[in-house]
Amino acid sequence: MEEASLSTTTLKRSLTTKDLAIYGIIFMIPVAPVAFYGSFLQPANGMVALAYLIGMVAMLFTGFSYASMSRRYPYSGSVYTYVQQGTNAGLGFIGGWGICLDYLLIPTITYLISASFGHELIPSIPTWAWIVVVAVFNTVVNLAGVNFVSKFSWALFALQAIVLLIFIGATLRLLFLGQIHPNLVAFYNPSHFNINGVLQATGIVIVSYLGFDAISTLAEEAQDPRGAVGKAIIIAILGIGTLFVVTTFLAGWAVPQYQNLNVDTAFSQIINRVGGPVLVRLTDIVVILSFGFAGGQEGQTAISRILYAMGRDGILPKRLSYVHPKYKTPWVAIILVGIISLVLSLTLDQNTVSNLVSFGALFGFLLLNLSVIWKFYLKGEKTVLGTLKYLVSPLIGFSVSLWIFLSLDNLAKIVGLVWLVVGFAILLFNTRFFTKSAPHLEL
Repeated sequence: MEEASLSTTTLKRSLTTKDLAIYGIIFMIPVAPVAFYGSFLQPANGMVALAYLIGMVAMLFTGFSYASMSRRYPYSGSVYTYVQQGTNAGLGFIGGWGICLDYLLIPTITYLISASFGHELIPSIPTWAWIVVVAVFNTVVNLAGVNFVSKFSWALFALQAIVLLIFIGATLRLLFLGQIHPNLVAFYNPSHFNINGVLQATGIVIVSYLGFDAISTLAEEAQDPRGAVGKAIIIAILGIGTLFVVTTFLAGWAVPQYQNLNVDTAFSQIINRVGGPVLVRLTDIVVILSFGFAGGQEGQTAISRILYAMGRDGILPKRLSYVHPKYKTPWVAIILVGIISLVLSLTLDQNTVSNLVSFGALFGFLLLNLSVIWKFYLKGEKTVLGTLKYLVSPLIGFSVSLWIFLSLDNLAKIVGLVWLVVGFAILLFNTRFFTKSAPHLEL
């Protein structure tokens, strides 16, 4: 591989605002509550819709910060690029390195969930076989190009929309028949209200919103990165957040006695209550496709673009920035992520991974919101509009993210801190103990 091929071949610009928004929504997996609902029930004491609502508010204000950065810096790399350009290269690398932890775990948890549902559907196929097939398929699709990923996303979005519309319609039917009754248990349960538990659940919920960040990793593959990326981010957050809140709110109507639900099959029990076994089977198939092939595929796309940006800048090995001359995709980064995801999926269990996610994303969001304040307010616009956009809004995003960050599981904090220490060591090595500048993108 010649050095010229690492630097002269660029990513293909083909994605519209709609493509980016759907990519983000599919990354966040509209049917995610089906798989995660049970794990939220106990810490949130049934107030799952409240956890999703808090998560949406936190991500919306942080999404405004992303939109501001994407207009100024229309490049791949997400938090890594935005914090680097907004503050300095060293801090940018630490922020990007932090969010890489979550992105490496996203395909892992989606493969594990897909495999567990697949094994339940067809017991004769072991979970490891599901994982291998899905991981290899997703890697091949990613190597073929982001256009192919986008078309696949649209198809799976339609499948998930159909299942959720059937669930909503079936729930409303029971309401009209008088078999279920409206209640607020999913938002506020006065006899079991515990804000710390809700925030703990919100910390896990955040992983369901990570797709909006993934949109920014495709900036160099968008037709209009300065305008499309920010719009797509806000559309994706509002769209998926509303869907999550409505779905879990109606789940509280269907089965308000959440203590009677099995945490491993909670939402399946609810679906069976409103739609019967046929809807349960259809939902299981859609979950397998959505988590394994949509969420896992797009998680691999996103992390490969961050590694591509870091490799291009030289903070990580240059080989990661190799772009295939025909397919216009970062092949080395994609293959590396595919191998790592496969190994992690075959060695870790779902509970462990679900407790680890969100640390890196929240850490990155904290740095990014502060970067907006530093770059656009303290060093820039101090008008009334500028104060609202570049001080008040990112401060709200920072505060809510910090609130959730401090409520994360202790295991997530320990593993996250170890990961950041490794990143700091890489930074020390590349800067010769800060005797020279960290490698960064020259605009």
